[in-house]
Amino acid sequence: MLWHEKSWPELDKVDRETPVLIPVAACEQHGHHLPVFVDTIQVTAIAEKVESILPDQMLLTPTMWLGCSHHHKDFPGTISVIPSLFSEIIKSIADSVMRAGFKRIVFLNGHGGNIVPGGQALTELVATRDDADDVYLALATWWILARDSLQPEAHGLETPRITHACEYETSMMLFLRPDLVHMDRVRETKFVLDSPWFNSEYGGKVDVFRRFHRFTEPGNMGKPSAATANKGKSMTEAVATDVVTFLKDLSSWSDLPVLKP
Repeated sequence: MLWHEKSWPELDKVDRETPVLIPVAACEQHGHHLPVFVDTIQVTAIAEKVESILPDQMLLTPTMWLGCSHHHKDFPGTISVIPSLFSEIIKSIADSVMRAGFKRIVFLNGHGGNIVPGGQALTELVATRDDADDVYLALATWWILARDSLQPEAHGLETPRITHACEYETSMMLFLRPDLVHMDRVRETKFVLDSPWFNSEYGGKVDVFRRFHRFTEPGNMGKPSAATANKGKSMTEAVATDVVTFLKDLSSWSDLPVLKP
């Protein structure tokens, strides 16, 4: 069910235990070969695929495309809000859905920069409001939720993990919107920081907070030249399947009683 295509009386008749899926993303640079709307295109496609599988068992809202992308602001084309404002936006969206009476709310995230402020928002809601404490509030970043299903060998991927405008994201875009991908413009670079604690391309044991222009000149990481549409199709379907499985499981969760002396 599409939230935005129903009237308020129609929404008022929907079972309040129905999961509400809210995609959140970003508008930010993705190298020379991909459009700035990559994160929004990807998470929207995943969410719409999930809704097509569960049309009567969930509600899907429009994608919230404005994300927390200030770490990309040195590259033209990035549109962003600061982390504290993004948190307030997420709280306001959650508040609106809770005021409508819904009890199972999932933010399906498609941008890494949204993870911390998104989690902050939901943490504050649960900590400060009893009505939020009575609701299942979840933040699900698609490549984390589907981590087990995104093992590179399952999709013929050459690189070990998703980074930015990389083999993974480029493959998904070749599947979803090949008209927006310019493989002839791919510019690959090696990581600029290689430490046993942190590798600027493949992560590490600690989080390091720097703006993106410190890590890459063209704006992308990984090996986008290895991307194919078939890899993207396989990944997209795997992620959508995992989100479906999660929503079905969430629907079965019973209310949590208050446990205290």
